[in-house]
Amino acid sequence: MSGRGGRGRGGGNDGFRGGGGRGGYGSGGYQGGGRGRGGGGGGGGGGRGGGGGYDGGGRGGGRGGGGGGGYRGGRGGGGFRGGGGGGGGGPDVFTDPSGQVPQPDVKVTELEDAWMKKHGISPQAKPGPQLETALARLTIQDPQSGLTQLPKRPAFGTNGTPIILWANYFMLKSKVDHLYRYDVRVMPKKLSQSEEMEATTKKADDREIKGKKLAKIIELALKQLKGNPTYATEYKQQVITLQKLKLSEDSFEMVTLAEPPRKTETWYVRFDGPTSIDIRGLTSHLLSLEDRDNDGTFPKYLAEIDSLGVVFGHGPRSDAGTAAVGRSRFFAVDGRRDGAELHDQQALIDILRGYVQSVRPATGRLLLNTNVTHGVFRKEFALVKLFERFGLTDISGPRQDTNNEVRRNLDKLHRFLAKSRIRCKIPGDRPGEYLTSDRGMAGLAVRSDGGGEPKGEGPQFTTKQRFGTPATVQFFLRAAPPPASPPPPGLKANTMVTVADYYKSKYKNSNFNPNLPLINVGTSKKPIYFVAEQCTLLPGQPLKARLSPSEADSMIRFACRSAPQNAQSITTAGRALLKLDGNTLLDKFGLDVGKQLVTVKGRELTPPFVTYKQGSSPFDITPTDGGWLMKKLRVWQKGDEIKNWTYLVIHEQTGRLDMSPQEAVASFGRFLRNDMGVNMNMSPTPAAGYKTSDGSPADLKKRFEAFAKSKIQFVLVLLPSKDATLYNDVKKVGDVHTGIATVCVQQSMITKGKGQQGYFANVGLKVNLKFGGANHRVQDKTQLVSKTMFVGYDVTHPTNLPSGASDNAPSLVGLVSSLDENLAQWPAVAWEQKSRSEKVGDDKGKEDDNLFVENFKGRIRLWQRNNAGRLPDNIIIFRDGVSEGQFSMVINDELPHIRAACRAVYAANVKPPPITLIVSVKRHQTRFYPTDRNHMHPRSKSPKEGTIVDRGVTNVRHWDFFLQAHASLQGTARPAHYTVLVDEIFRANFGAQAANRLEELTHDMCYAYGRATKAVSICPPAYYADLVATRARVHKSEFYEDTKTVMSSRSGVTTTASEAEVAARRVHPNLVNSMYYI
Repeated sequence: MSGRGGRGRGGGNDGFRGGGGRGGYGSGGYQGGGRGRGGGGGGGGGGRGGGGGYDGGGRGGGRGGGGGGGYRGGRGGGGFRGGGGGGGGGPDVFTDPSGQVPQPDVKVTELEDAWMKKHGISPQAKPGPQLETALARLTIQDPQSGLTQLPKRPAFGTNGTPIILWANYFMLKSKVDHLYRYDVRVMPKKLSQSEEMEATTKKADDREIKGKKLAKIIELALKQLKGNPTYATEYKQQVITLQKLKLSEDSFEMVTLAEPPRKTETWYVRFDGPTSIDIRGLTSHLLSLEDRDNDGTFPKYLAEIDSLGVVFGHGPRSDAGTAAVGRSRFFAVDGRRDGAELHDQQALIDILRGYVQSVRPATGRLLLNTNVTHGVFRKEFALVKLFERFGLTDISGPRQDTNNEVRRNLDKLHRFLAKSRIRCKIPGDRPGEYLTSDRGMAGLAVRSDGGGEPKGEGPQFTTKQRFGTPATVQFFLRAAPPPASPPPPGLKANTMVTVADYYKSKYKNSNFNPNLPLINVGTSKKPIYFVAEQCTLLPGQPLKARLSPSEADSMIRFACRSAPQNAQSITTAGRALLKLDGNTLLDKFGLDVGKQLVTVKGRELTPPFVTYKQGSSPFDITPTDGGWLMKKLRVWQKGDEIKNWTYLVIHEQTGRLDMSPQEAVASFGRFLRNDMGVNMNMSPTPAAGYKTSDGSPADLKKRFEAFAKSKIQFVLVLLPSKDATLYNDVKKVGDVHTGIATVCVQQSMITKGKGQQGYFANVGLKVNLKFGGANHRVQDKTQLVSKTMFVGYDVTHPTNLPSGASDNAPSLVGLVSSLDENLAQWPAVAWEQKSRSEKVGDDKGKEDDNLFVENFKGRIRLWQRNNAGRLPDNIIIFRDGVSEGQFSMVINDELPHIRAACRAVYAANVKPPPITLIVSVKRHQTRFYPTDRNHMHPRSKSPKEGTIVDRGVTNVRHWDFFLQAHASLQGTARPAHYTVLVDEIFRANFGAQAANRLEELTHDMCYAYGRATKAVSICPPAYYADLVATRARVHKSEFYEDTKTVMSSRSGVTTTASEAEVAARRVHPNLVNSMYYI
C-alpha cells in the first residue's frame, strides 16, 4: 500500500473562507507525486492533488471560493486516482442563525424506543426454531385479509460511531382536522361523468387544453365561486379547500376566456367531490404505537400527504416569477433567478437552480423535505436574434440544399422550438400600437404542414425546400362572413396568398425580413403562421433533451456545491422561493413550518478489508476515505485467456499527442499483463493489424466482421471524443452483431503520457471483468455470502423519444446475479416488456411462460453450475428504482414470479430457499449534513463514507435505512435509501442483530464493485442491474434517442434499421452470461 500524502495547507475556518485542504495520496505509486496542496482561502479553492497510486492525481478543489464554494475538483483516473486537493470555499459545517446544534427531538426518540421495545426482537433472543416461531407475528402476508404487509423493523442498528447530523427536513405542524379535495375537469361543453368517460374512448377533442391556458381557466372558475372560499390548487386536476364549496346544482362553472386578438372562448369547469381528507387521522397515526387499521396499505394516508403537497405548492406555483416543473420543483425565472454561466455562444438553454419540496410522514411527526434541484430551460430569445445567432437570416433559394450547416441548424431549431411558448406582438392600426398574445409553437413552417386542412386549402410551398419563409409559403385566404373584416387591400378572398404579401397588405407599418424562417403557432395539421419579428420565446420553459458534453459539464459544475452551501441555500433562498414564511394561505390552512432543519442520530460504519494478490499471495488493504490504492498489486483472480485482441482507431487525431496510438496500445498490453496480472497476450494480434475507421455504422460492421473471421476476442476502440451515438454503434456491432468484447477509450486520454498508467488500470479492470475475472474481494463478516445468490434487477423506460415512436418503444429489464463468494462476476440478461410498465413480468400473464420466471430460473441454474451442482441456500435480492407507491406491486406481482422460478428449479422434496427482498432507491431528496467537522469529508464537506441513518426521518414501523457508503469528493453526498419488503433470512439467522447484519452486508458490498478502487454509492447488484438496462437501451437506441435531437453531439447521422430489426436485437451468444455491459 502507498502512504498518504501530507495534509495540505489549510485555509481559514471562519466564516466562508476555505477549509483545511487534504493532501493527495503520497509518494508511492507509478506516477509518484508529492504533497497535496490544501484548500486556500475563500477565493482560492483547492490546489492540485498528489500523484499517488497509478494515477497522477486529479486537479483539486475548484476555482470558486467565498460563497460560491469551488466548482469541482478534477477527475484524475477514477478509482486509481491520487487524492484530491483541498476543499473549495464555503463554511466547514452548516450552522443555523443561533449557532447551536439542537439535539434530535427527544419525543421522537422516546416514541421510537417505546415501539421497538414492544414490537422489536429482544436483545436476548437467539437465532433458532423458537425465534422463527416468534417471527410468525412479523410475516409479510396477513392470512386473514390476504393484503400485503411490510415486515416490521426488528431493531435499530447499533454498529458504528454515533454522530449527529442535520437533515434537509423542517418540522411541520397542522392545526386543522379535515380538508376537502375536489377533482377538477375542464371541457368545452357540459358533460356528465358517464358522458365524459364515453367521450374519452373516442377521438380526443381538438380543443383539449393544458398548461398556462388550463391554469387560467381553473383560476377564473375558482374566483367565480360563492363565499370566497380558501383554496389551494395545482391548476390541473385538484382543488383543496378548508370548507365544502358552494357549487351550482350541476357542479359546473361557466368560464369566459377573452384573450385578444383571439376569439372569446367559453369553457365549463366541473368540480367533482368532495373527498374528505383526514389530517387528524394522519397525525394520530404517526403518534400512535399501533396500526389500528391493519389494512395492508402502504404508504398510508397517501391522499392526505398528496393534499398537503398541493397546499404547499400553491404559493410558489401562483408566483408569476416562478416556474413550476412537475409536482414539486420550483425555479425563479425573474430577477431572483440563480443560473449557470454558459460560455457557448450558440447555447439555447439556461441551467437554473431551484428547490423541491414534499411532505413526508415520519415517526411522531410530519416533515417537509426540501432540497436544492437543478433544471434545464429554454433561453429567452427574440426569434430574430436566435436566427441571427445561427446564421439563418436568409434561407431562401438553394441554401437549404447546398449548405449542410444551414440545414442542420434549421432542423435543430425546429426541434428546439417545437412545443415551446412564445409571445406574439401583433401590429395595431397605428404605428407603435401592438396587441400581445401568448401561444404555443408547433415549430418552424415545414412542407408537411396542413394535413388537417380541407383538400386544396392547406399551405403550399413555392419552392422544393423543407423549411418555408414568408416569401415562399402560401395559405388559403378564406372569405369570412360579415361582420368580419374583408380581405386586406389588393388581396382576394378564397385564393392562395403568400404570408409576405398578406403582412405587407394587412400591416403596412410592419417591418419584416421575408427570407427568415416562418413560425407556426398552430399545429402541424392546422398551421397558423407568424413572422419571426413578432415572436419572442418566453422564459421559464423546462426542456427535456439530451445535453451536449459541454452543456452537461456546465450542469455538473453548477450543481456541484458543498453540503453546507446547499443547506444554507435551503434555509434562506429556498424558504423564500417556496413561501414558507409569512404565507397567509398556509396560516389559513393551519400549517406551520419550523424555522430550522431537524437533526437526527446517525452512525459511521467501519470499512471492510479489501483483498488483492501481491505476487501469488493474498494481500489485505484497509480502505481510507472510502477508497484505496492498488500499488504493486494484481487482480485477485484472472479471467479467461485473451489470446487474440486488437484495436481500432476512429477518426485518428492528428493534433499534439504525447505518443501515437500504436505506442499507447503497446504500453497498454504490457501494463495489463505484467503489472495488473490480466490474462491476455501482451501485444495485439498482428494478423488483425492496425485499423482505422470513419465511424459509420456500415464501416464498423465491416471491420468487426473481419475481426470475427480472425477470431478476435477483444477490441480496444479509440474514439475521437465523447460521442454517445458513436459509442452506441460500437456496442451494437460488438455486443449484438459479432459477439466481440469491446472497451471504448478516448484517444486523447490513452495517448497522454501523464497519468497514463492510471488510465490503463481503469480500463484493465473492465477487461478482466468482461473475461470472467475477479479484481478484488471483500471480507464477509456475515458468513452468508458463500451460500447465497445475490440478485439485482431494474427497469428503464422510454424517454426523449423521436416523434411518433413513443407507442412502440418498450421498457427494458436488466437482471444480474452473483456466481460465487467473490461477488465479482455478475452475468446479466435483459429483455423487453410493455412500454412504461415498471412491473417486471408484465410481458405475459402466466407463470410458466413468463420471461421473468424463465430468466430467474436461468440465474439459479447458472449459480448451481458454478458451485459444484449445489443450489443456493438463500437468495438476497436488490430491486432498484421503485417508489413507495409501488412496493405492493413488487410483493404481490413480482415476488410470485420469483417464487415460481425457485419452485421450478428446486426438487419437489427440497424446500425453496428463503428470500430477502430489498428496494434500493437513489432518486430521492433526503440529504444529511455534518454538524461536526471531525465527521465530514474534507473536500465536499458531506458526511464521511459509511454514514448510516435509520431513525429520526424514517417510520419506526417499517424496516428502512439511509446509507452513504461512498466518500463524496465533490458536491453534496446523496445516500441510498434501502427498504426491506421481504425478510426470511436476517431475522431467522441473526435475531436481534438482524438490522446490524443487513446494514453491515449492504455497506461492505459497496466496496465490492469491480470497476473501481473505492466504495460506490449504491449496492452493486442494483448498480449492475441499472448498467444492464442502460446497455439494453443502447442496443436498441433507435427506439429511445433521437440522433438529431437539439442537444445531440453528432449531427447528420441517420439509421435505416427497421423497427422489427431493432426489436429483434439480442446479446450475441458469445457474450451471454458475461459482464459484457461493464
